Formats: sequence, structure tokens, C-alpha cells
Amino acid sequence: MGAFAGYPAGFSGAPGAPEPPTLQVTGVGEAEATPDTARITLGFTARAPQAAAAYEQKAAALNRVVQALMQAGLTAAQLQTREIALNPVYEPSGEEGESRLLGYEASATLAVTLRDLARVGAVIDLAVASGANRVDGVQFTVREAERAEAAALAQAVHDARRQAAVLAQSLGVVLGPVREVVAEASPVPFVARAAEGMPVLPGTLTLTRSVRVVYALLAPGRA
Repeated sequence: MGAFAGYPAGFSGAPGAPEPPTLQVTGVGEAEATPDTARITLGFTARAPQAAAAYEQKAAALNRVVQALMQAGLTAAQLQTREIALNPVYEPSGEEGESRLLGYEASATLAVTLRDLARVGAVIDLAVASGANRVDGVQFTVREAERAEAAALAQAVHDARRQAAVLAQSLGVVLGPVREVVAEASPVPFVARAAEGMPVLPGTLTLTRSVRVVYALLAPGRA
């Protein structure tokens, strides 16, 4: 993808002449990496007529899962409680527009970080059997992605140069020096959804990087 800022009227490239026109292109590069870390997000939801009862049921289920995971060899550093909530539950409004309080719903999520990806499926099964009633997803990442990101970035720069060369030739101008380079933000990690009892396969991650490059354009014969 490119954008061209045309020649000013009377452009000759001589000293004192207006700034040469520019060509902006965006290059994209990809590189594959093998995941080495998985984060499982487990959910807990409980309903009861009283707020305290709903909260206690949710807390009991969460504690059972934490104990089961730690007995299976996980450490406290691999577990993180997140998104604790307690909300009233109302009956849908009737014709008179009045709602009746049915009870309370307590919820929480537990993030589990694993380095041994072969255990992901077993950990999910154990958590569900111990009291988790939601599996919100499994996120695979690469702890040391610098090499793959560098390869993707180099490919993006090469792609930008290729595009710029094709465009310059088509426009009948000469590609000049680079005026500006901007590397876009890092990509979002790949997320795979998982269900209880389903094999979870990490596969490979495709890291994508893009760069925006601005080239000066020279008049033919002024390279």
C-alpha cells in the first residue's frame, strides 16, 4: 500500500528548489514462532437468594479448584484471581414495569499460567471437575519473541522497499533516500478458545509486523 505526493510545478532538483516529492508505503512481514506459555482463564458463577450465600458458594468452588491445582503441582505464582463481582438478579419486567429481586449472582475468574503446554488439557479437566463452571479461553504466547519479531520486521522493510521500487518505476521516477520509518505496534497474541474435554493444541504463532516508510523521489537523471 502506498501514497504518492506529486512533483511541485517546475521541479528540477536544483539547489534552492522545493523539497522533492515523497512516496509513502506500508510493508508487512510475518514470522512463525512456537508457543511456550499458555494462560487458561477459568470462570466461577454462583446464584443464591442471599448475597452472602452466592458469594460463599463461588468462593468455595474457587478454593476447591486452587487446592486441586496446587496438589497437582502448580504453584501460587502460576495462579491469579481476577474479576470478582457480585450483582443482583431481577426477574424480567412484566406489563406493569415492576421487577422482582430473584437473588444474587457472584462471579470470579482465575488465570492459570503454564509453561508445560502438554498439561493444558489435563489442567482444564481437573479445574472443571473441581468446581469451575466456565472455561473462558486459552491464550498461547511466546516469552522470548525477539528473534521472530526481528525476522518479521526485516521482512516488512523488504516488502516496503519492493512496493516502493515497483511504484517508482511505474511512475517514471527514481527512488531516493528514506525520509521516515515508523514501525507499527506489536501484534495481539493469538487466542484459542477451548471447551472442557477438548484437546488443546498450541500449534504455531504467526507474528505480524508492519512498517511505514517514506521515500524521497528524484527526477529521472538526478539519482
